Amino acid sequence: MSENIQAIYVRNSENREKPKPHTVYRIEIHAAVRSWSIWKRFSEFEKFHTQLVAQFPKHPPPNSLPPKHWFTSTYGNPDKIEDRRRGLDAYLRGIMSSRDDRWRQTDVWREFLSIPTGRPLDASSMYTSESWLDEFREMQTSAREVRSLINKRETHIARNEISASHNCTMQAKKLLTILSSRLSDLDSGLTGLAHGSSGESLMTDGELRRRQDLLSGLKDERDTLVRLASAARSDVMMQSDAKPAKAGDRRALLKPTTAAEDTFGFPQARDPGNNNGQPAVVSNRVFGNARRQQGRETEQTRGVDNEGLLKLQHQMMDDQDSQVEQFSSILNRQRQVGYAIGQELENQNQLLEELDSDLDRTQTKLKFANKKLNKIK
Repeated sequence: MSENIQAIYVRNSENREKPKPHTVYRIEIHAAVRSWSIWKRFSEFEKFHTQLVAQFPKHPPPNSLPPKHWFTSTYGNPDKIEDRRRGLDAYLRGIMSSRDDRWRQTDVWREFLSIPTGRPLDASSMYTSESWLDEFREMQTSAREVRSLINKRETHIARNEISASHNCTMQAKKLLTILSSRLSDLDSGLTGLAHGSSGESLMTDGELRRRQDLLSGLKDERDTLVRLASAARSDVMMQSDAKPAKAGDRRALLKPTTAAEDTFGFPQARDPGNNNGQPAVVSNRVFGNARRQQGRETEQTRGVDNEGLLKLQHQMMDDQDSQVEQFSSILNRQRQVGYAIGQELENQNQLLEELDSDLDRTQTKLKFANKKLNKIK
């Protein structure tokens, strides 16, 4: 019914070649329960406007249609098509937002927007042959978007970006819920197109089978995406039968070790008289406050199982190795600088020694010159 319509938009346009070149405009209708879209030519808008004016000669719609270009063609001209789209959007939204609902109560309005006259928003009678295909293409686009989100989730998991992968999973599941609902409506719409309002089929048997195959393929794609969205990456890649980590295993993994328990990687010494397989206690000495320390969760370890903790530990060790390599390169550069400074000091010392010897020779020559000067006097 008309009171269920919440908003109307004309947001897109498309050029089509059949039956002859023309431009169609996409009308998005948002109702209280769901949304759908239809495609209309400008001539259909003109016919719709003429019918409204004929019913209410003294009360035309609030906004007029955009002007028609008589001497130049709109087809293939993006600027003119965009101007016309904005004008058509303002025309329909003017009728929708007007306080006077006389235009919205007419059969012309309901027929133009493909609003069912019986049960509100009956999917079996909502679609035309072209609008059904348009809806199917949109759902194919949604399925590709879901698959893209799943691929992004796998990338985030590989990088250990837990929050980003969780957001991708939530978005994918939300889109899958909408896709399932729209698939059900599309199936009902195909049934309605197959039987028609008067029991006569609106399409050939071959076209009906083709669309049923398309719908079946999209349903299979939906089921596959549902399984991928629910499956964990470790189950898909490793196919492991290992059970999930228990709380006790996690506490044991994070449990601090004491000097008595820590063997520092060496085999434990066993008492020959001890047959219960337990390691013999060598010493109870504790260094520092190790006994009182407890394993604590961090932002990196929270929400990660044992396998994730192991991977995180390997990553931290790799980071430490890279830092050690960087530190080693810095030390090598410092050592080279030290060698250069030492060489420079040796050169300076050699110059000082040469200067000292030159001073000695000069002093000897001065003494010899002074002796000769004294003889002359």
